[in-house]
Amino acid sequence: IITSSRTINTMAAKLSSILFFTGAAGLYFLTKKSSRTNQAVDEEEDCIYLDYNGTTPIYKDVLSAMMPFFDKHFGNPSSSHKFGQAPRNAIELARRQILQLLGASNNDNDDDAPSNSSIWFTGCGTESDNLAIQLALQSNHPSNKKHIVSSNVEHPAVDLYLKYLEKEGIASVTYVPVGTDGRVNAQDMIDALTEDTILVTLMLANNESGALQPVKALAEECRKRGILMHTDAAQAAGKVSCELADLGFPDMITIVGHKLGAPKGIAALYVRPGCLEENKRKINHNHGIMLIGGGQEFGRRGGTENTPYIVGLGHAAWKAHEKLPQNAAHMEAMRSRLLLKLTERLGTERLLVNGPKHAKCRLPNTLSIGFKNVHSGVLLAGIANLVAASAGAACHSSGGVSSILTAMQVPMEYAQGTLRLSLGPHTRASEVDKAAIIIADAVEKQWANGGGGY
Repeated sequence: IITSSRTINTMAAKLSSILFFTGAAGLYFLTKKSSRTNQAVDEEEDCIYLDYNGTTPIYKDVLSAMMPFFDKHFGNPSSSHKFGQAPRNAIELARRQILQLLGASNNDNDDDAPSNSSIWFTGCGTESDNLAIQLALQSNHPSNKKHIVSSNVEHPAVDLYLKYLEKEGIASVTYVPVGTDGRVNAQDMIDALTEDTILVTLMLANNESGALQPVKALAEECRKRGILMHTDAAQAAGKVSCELADLGFPDMITIVGHKLGAPKGIAALYVRPGCLEENKRKINHNHGIMLIGGGQEFGRRGGTENTPYIVGLGHAAWKAHEKLPQNAAHMEAMRSRLLLKLTERLGTERLLVNGPKHAKCRLPNTLSIGFKNVHSGVLLAGIANLVAASAGAACHSSGGVSSILTAMQVPMEYAQGTLRLSLGPHTRASEVDKAAIIIADAVEKQWANGGGGY
C-alpha cells in the first residue's frame, strides 16, 4: 500500500491512539474516538437495543478485567517462567468463577465438589455443544448402539449435529416435540429413553420463545439410569439460576460468553468429574476430543488459551451470579412494561404472546410477540435504525417462518409477524416506552395498508 505523508499525518491526527490485539476470535481493536467514530457511536446510541438474546455488549467492568492481559500479562499460560504465571493464575480464577455461577462448592475438603478441571474452555457455544455430544459418543464402547434423545427446538449446534450423526449412521436420535407453549413434557422425554440411550441433550432455555425446559427432572432420571445428560445453558446464564442443584446435577453444561456480557469467541463446557468413567464409559485415548494439539484443557482441547477472553468470561460469570436476583427482577419488570405499552396501544385482539404464560416457566427478559397479518421482515426493516430487534434467533435466520414457532404450532398469521424482543440488565424504562411507540407505529402502518403478512 503506497500513500503520501500528508495522508499518513491526517490519519494519525484522526486516530491518535489505536491498539491492536489478536485473539482466538480474530482481530480486536480499541481506539480513542475520532470525529467519525463519535458519529457512529451516536447513531448506535440513538437505536434502542432489544436483542440481548442475540448478543450482549461487553460490559465495562468485564472489559476492564480483560485489558491487563492484552499488554502487561501477555505471556503464554503454559510457560513455566514468570510471564506465564499471571495468565495461568487468571485462567484458574476464571474456572472458579464459572463454578460459582453453577453454585458449585470449591471446598477442597468436599470430595464430591467439582474441581477446576471440570471447566473446559472452548471457542464458542457451538464447540461446547459439539464437544458434549462427542464426549458421549467417544466414552461409550464403539460396538455399542448409540441412541440420543433431544427436543425439536434445540440450537442448530445441537440439532444439525445430531442430524449429521443420523445421516452418517453414527447414532439414532429421537426428537421429542414441544407443546404449544414451547416446553417439552418431561415424561415424554423419559418415555423416549431406551437401553441404547447414551445421551440426553436438552437446552435449559429456548433462545426465541424464552421457554424453560424441565432439565432437572431429566437430569435426575438420567443419573438413575446411568445416561449422560447435557444442557445448553447459553441463554439461561445471568437470567435464571444455573446452579447444579437447581438443574438436577447434569453431567455437562454449556456456558457462552457473549450471552452474558463477555466477548464473542469464548465459551466453556462444564463436565461433571468422573461422569465419563461411570457405567462402563471410558475414553480410550489420551489426546484431544476434537482439537488435537498441545494438550491444553487437561489434554482434551488443544490450542493456546485465549487468556483475555477467558478472564472476561470468568468475570462475567461471577457478576451474573452475584447480581442475578436484582438483574432478573429488573428484566422481568422491563418485559412486563414493554408488553403493557404494546397492548395499551394496539389492543389484545390482534396480538399473540408466544411461549409460557407463567413467569416461572420462561426467561424474565424475553418477549416473543406476534402481530396478526404483519410481515416481520418489513416491520424490522422499517425500524432497523431505531430499535434493534429480531424475528427470531440470529443463528436460525435464513428467511421464512422460524422453525421454533413452527414446532410450537403458532398460527401462520401470527408466526410471520412475530418479533423477539429481548432486554438486558441495563435496559431503561424510557427506552422501553420509546421502543413500544416505534414498534406500534410500524405495526399500525402495515395494518393501515392491509397488512403484509399471511
